[in-house]
Amino acid sequence: MSDPRFDRLAGKIIDFRLRPPTGPYRSFFTPNVVGTVNRILGNPVPRSYTISTEPYPHAEDRALSALLDEMDSVGVRIGVMNGRHSVNRLHSVNRPVPVHIEDADLATLSKRTDNRVLGLAGVDFDKPMAEILAGLDTAVKEFGLVGVCVEPGLARTPMYADDEKLFPFYEKVAELQVPLLFMTGPLAGPDISHTDPVRFDRVARRYSTMPVVLGHGCYPYVTEAVALAFKSEVTGLMNVYLSPDVYMFAPGGNGYVEGLNWLPNRFIYASAYSFCGVEEGVRQTLTLPIKDDALDAYMYRNAEALLRRAGV
Repeated sequence: MSDPRFDRLAGKIIDFRLRPPTGPYRSFFTPNVVGTVNRILGNPVPRSYTISTEPYPHAEDRALSALLDEMDSVGVRIGVMNGRHSVNRLHSVNRPVPVHIEDADLATLSKRTDNRVLGLAGVDFDKPMAEILAGLDTAVKEFGLVGVCVEPGLARTPMYADDEKLFPFYEKVAELQVPLLFMTGPLAGPDISHTDPVRFDRVARRYSTMPVVLGHGCYPYVTEAVALAFKSEVTGLMNVYLSPDVYMFAPGGNGYVEGLNWLPNRFIYASAYSFCGVEEGVRQTLTLPIKDDALDAYMYRNAEALLRRAGV
């Protein structure tokens, strides 16, 4: 890669949404789903993901090794993966399949990758709230997970992010002083009202000390999401970051690029692997008209500050 910006970024990049090619993730993101998304985006299916689906011994170990090699090839220092407890509506809306990616498994996976890939705790809304809160303590304080990922629209009984039933959960995350990543975007609930930025505006305003990262950037609400980032930047009444990942390259994604150049402190880079290869994510991002200082903030500085807050 001949871009001088690549040399400047090498070894610093943090990929804030990277789902490794291992069992539970592979069950959720089937070859058909991964192939379809990459085809729409004009990308090849990541080789490391393809290796993980091969019917040979140690395929998963070889896939993880290939993923780390791909990270090294484009200077990605750390990847951030998320737990999840949700129903998978990618296969069937009428008969969704429960998916569980456990916090303990994330901690083990971090060790398998020498902490190159760090974990965000998942949340199982089928459990009583007291058990959820205790699980967050375990995930952060015992397993060493660096934040929390929540998907209220994908619960068995879908909820909006600003549902009052979730307030004790947010209070706990704020107490733990770790970032909270919301899954947003067109697949974040039964309909796209679940990704309306106004929902996250209300949460972030109520819990103003809690860093809120909006994974998938609330797409397709691009302008509204950028406005929320603007509100966070100028008022200091909330702490919101946009992480548009693959939707930077979707129709209307140029609005994120404009927003990043305007508000460089409010954007966080992610590939959304396996919806995009680690290499493709970096390579394509460097083709965008992003100012140098904004690029540095996007590719590592902002995420680095959040992880530092979590003790990394």
